[in-house]
Amino acid sequence: MDKKSMKWFGWIVFGLLMVFAFTSLNSGGNAQGDQAKQATPTTITFSDAQKQIHDQAASIKDVILQTDAAGAVREALIERKDGTSSTVVVPGEAGAARLLTALTEAGVEHKAVEPAKPESSAVSGVISILINIAMMVLPLVFIFWLFSRMQGGAGGIQRQIGQSGAKKIEPSADTKTFADVAGAEEAKRELMEIVDYLRDPSELRELGGKPPRGVLLIGEPGNGKTLVAKAVAGEAKVPFFAISGSQFVEMFVGVGASRVREFFDTARKHSPAVLFIDEIDAVGRQRGSGIGGGNDEREQTLNQLLVEMDGFTPNTSLVIMAATNRPDVLDPALLRPGRFDLQVLVDHPDVVGREEILKIHTRKKKLHPEVNLKVLATLTPGFSGAQLEGVTDQGALMANRRIRLLRAELRKQGIPEAEVKKQTPMLITMADLAEGIDRVQMGPAKEGRAARMSEKDMRNTAYHEVGHAWISQVMCDLDKGGDPVTKITIVPRARALGYTQSLPKGDRYNYTRDELLARIMMAMGGRVAQEIFLNTIDTGAQNDFVQAKNIAYKMVVEFGMSDLGPISVSEGGQSPFLGRQMAVGGDIGPALRDKIDAEWTKIVNECYKATHEIISRDREAFIRVSEQLLKQETLLGDEWLALYSGSECATCGDKVVEKAMENCVTGDCKDHSATTTPVVEAAAPKQDGGAAQPEGDGKGTDGK
Repeated sequence: MDKKSMKWFGWIVFGLLMVFAFTSLNSGGNAQGDQAKQATPTTITFSDAQKQIHDQAASIKDVILQTDAAGAVREALIERKDGTSSTVVVPGEAGAARLLTALTEAGVEHKAVEPAKPESSAVSGVISILINIAMMVLPLVFIFWLFSRMQGGAGGIQRQIGQSGAKKIEPSADTKTFADVAGAEEAKRELMEIVDYLRDPSELRELGGKPPRGVLLIGEPGNGKTLVAKAVAGEAKVPFFAISGSQFVEMFVGVGASRVREFFDTARKHSPAVLFIDEIDAVGRQRGSGIGGGNDEREQTLNQLLVEMDGFTPNTSLVIMAATNRPDVLDPALLRPGRFDLQVLVDHPDVVGREEILKIHTRKKKLHPEVNLKVLATLTPGFSGAQLEGVTDQGALMANRRIRLLRAELRKQGIPEAEVKKQTPMLITMADLAEGIDRVQMGPAKEGRAARMSEKDMRNTAYHEVGHAWISQVMCDLDKGGDPVTKITIVPRARALGYTQSLPKGDRYNYTRDELLARIMMAMGGRVAQEIFLNTIDTGAQNDFVQAKNIAYKMVVEFGMSDLGPISVSEGGQSPFLGRQMAVGGDIGPALRDKIDAEWTKIVNECYKATHEIISRDREAFIRVSEQLLKQETLLGDEWLALYSGSECATCGDKVVEKAMENCVTGDCKDHSATTTPVVEAAAPKQDGGAAQPEGDGKGTDGK
């Protein structure tokens, strides 16, 4: 509010107060005068009072005897029924005695009271005026305060809206260091230069060099990008300011830019420091993108961020770090040198990194001596750090549940409490952690549903899962791209009625053509087994077909693994919401599209026929494994190999697979389905099939 407005506002308030005060005083004085006229009693002599009490006792309401501090009666107030009253002075103790005798004989009610101290009418009037003035002034003061805040004064509403809300973490509180980060050794090595500069910038300055002004951490969710940023600040022992990119974006234009300025100004006051912006793609998307143009508020916020990072104000001893899993949508100006100079990939950990991560997350957990973290690391390929933490937490939950149930059972048997605790130590076993892996990957087991499923449904699921496992194991034994089977189960989990787990022998960074064909054939194994042995098909293979189609399609349009040659065809280009290409399939002509569709369907059908050729070779062994799975509900790797090792595919599978691959993958496959006869009574198709099944995650687990 400017000075002129303040002046007029003050005069208006002063005038209103004067008018109100004058009115209150005038009305208060008149009211007190009227009250005084009505309430003033008449004064009579003591003899007249005695006579009125004796002769007019019926007209007297009551008599109030006013005493002094010593208890002696000094005055009497006679109140009549018509509303009038009289006062009389009582002459000494003798007069008081005669007055009391007259009142008693006449039967007039009387009581003695101490005289009340007279309240000053002026004081009461002033108090009343002050209360009235306060009731009038307080709303005006509130309105004045509200206007001043809206005008953006010190501590105003605009300033509060513009505050970034960033979290500041001091080095002494919640410190994370590189010792708390595992599985990202390359990232730590790159970021160690930043740590050294924050500790002692003089060495780099002596060489005339400058540190990276910004570090962009790229990686999939759960890989520890935020943890790495905290560790940089913890290693350097500098303050850490963290904020989410979404906190900059508001419905009011200019608020985001104000928050960016406040964020950087606060950090400069505490330099050296690390500024971390999580999910920067929320504010750093390419400007002018999207259907119908850009977003004014977001683009102004991004402009301010660009200026703060490399603009007119130097960021001495400040390191800006950001995290995203969508680097492709960021504005090019944000990624140029001088802003985010260094881009660090925080990828999924390898087997060594997973073991180190498990060691960190089990520091405070009580593990059984049999627990082998190296084995757990090999059982979790492709798991992120967050998923590995979930495995250890789920393992602890499973151990707690197991111990609680066992102790309850032992207590029912009357075993002493000391012996109960001795037999069930509070330790997490390998089985608990293995169950934790399944729960993280596929969800909790639904053992109750398995008990309620019909025998036909269970048999259908068992043959389906053995079909997946059979192809994967055959292709693994012959080094044709398959993976060894580690587990088969028909116990439902989440939306899958069963699943087959096949894990690679080591970390896999690329896929060969044989490996991709083996994955397609493994997906087809479930449906083929149902056709051959149960003479039925159901909807449970829907997710298998989705996986097979995706792999075959990418082999044609991205990987150059088809008869069309080494081509790369983008399906619709970039996302249309980035504003780079609107037409879907704009770079594909109708003739090429027809060839692509024909090529990927050819790959899928040839793999399907090859799978049919392999599974139909050894019916007796396949049935033996399937029936055993139906009894046990779960087969682990050793149990599976013991049953599978005597099959024809295991003893002379090389010839079987070579013939199947030679005939089918080259396009010269003969259909053997016409000569196939069922050896087990057909089961009715399931009604809750694969339409609701989860898609595969590429980690060697196939759910029916």
